[in-house]
Amino acid sequence: MALEFRFPDVGEGIHEGEIVRWLVKEGDKVHPDQPLVEVETDKAVVEIPAPRAGTILHMAVGAGEKIQVGEVLVVIGEAGERKASAASASVSVVGSLDMATTELPPSPEVAQAARPASSAQPPRVLAIPSVRKLARDLGVELTQVTPTGPHGRIRREDVLHAAGQRPMPQATPAPAPPVTPAGLEHDQHGPIEYEPLSALRRTIAQAMVTAATTAVPVTTTDEVDVTELVALRERSNAAAAEHNVRITLLPFLMKAVVAALRRHPKLNASLDEAQNRLILKRYYHLGIATDTSEGLIVPVVKDVDQKNMVTLATDLARLTDLARTRRISLTDLRGGTFTISNYGAIGGIFATPMLHLPEVAILGVGKLLQKPVAHGGEVVIRTILPLSLTFDHRALDGAEAQRFLNELIAYLANPARLVLVL
Repeated sequence: MALEFRFPDVGEGIHEGEIVRWLVKEGDKVHPDQPLVEVETDKAVVEIPAPRAGTILHMAVGAGEKIQVGEVLVVIGEAGERKASAASASVSVVGSLDMATTELPPSPEVAQAARPASSAQPPRVLAIPSVRKLARDLGVELTQVTPTGPHGRIRREDVLHAAGQRPMPQATPAPAPPVTPAGLEHDQHGPIEYEPLSALRRTIAQAMVTAATTAVPVTTTDEVDVTELVALRERSNAAAAEHNVRITLLPFLMKAVVAALRRHPKLNASLDEAQNRLILKRYYHLGIATDTSEGLIVPVVKDVDQKNMVTLATDLARLTDLARTRRISLTDLRGGTFTISNYGAIGGIFATPMLHLPEVAILGVGKLLQKPVAHGGEVVIRTILPLSLTFDHRALDGAEAQRFLNELIAYLANPARLVLVL
């Protein structure tokens, strides 16, 4: 009997995904747990495995299209069985991969026999919700659209094409915008081109709006002399080479952050507005903001306080590589208690980092500078690290934030003190 496999809930708070590419095609035979499709959801690209063995009878969603949790993703059965349409199937929200299946009746004739006689039925339209919404927004009647998708499915391009063919309300149709030889369109000022927002970019945009309109962010800045720490890092790399690991300043910074958070736990917390309380986290999972070709991703290094420098460096390399190739799991994006944004690796001195809710603080790290400073009664060139701390003023005051920053600076400026907490 054919099986409707519905898009499962792949992670906390995930409601929809976008099909990146199918790894199978209709008519293919698959085995249990064989990857079927890559779906971009939240900030990761995940593979959805087959729930059972069988033949791919119908792929309900095409590449580039969106799908909601609980909607039919694919129909799996035996060769020769009927191909069910996702539009005619009941849709229910599912809680896990195991629940994301629905048995199909054996034949359409049985369903037809049980259906009471009625007047002429309206033509059935195959289109996913986002395409239907687009049609409503553009005033396009879907029954009048010529479908070009598989099995008569109406695609987004079909709706846009139909909208472009409607007669203009003006007596004289407006001329089409000129096109340059390079294929660019024009607005009233000059040539332009369009770049659609990716699912990741849309997720980032929504997170930034939420942070900006929910929290009360304040940023304090300072500098720390890390000349001795840089020298310690260089000496440590000689020993780390035995483990095929290169240690940057970031693992040292992470250890110093944890040491400072232990003395100032209000910054390792989240704000519970419903209960009017702070949730102080007694674990230290640090998010590391990572630049990727499609936008910012924040993998989380778990239990930083319990790991040595080599392990931290190894975890950082692994997670940042997974983030940049969009293969990171949702588990590695969850559970952060405090975030570090090392924008200085690209450039920049001070910034106002945006909070990564529900966390109440984030540390921005600028680029290393060679600056003349007063040291030991003389003006000498030292290595200076700029720091920017953004905190949620609802959760704590500036004095507490600056005390935390002072503590962090003390650890970074004095490697001997830092070594005691590594």
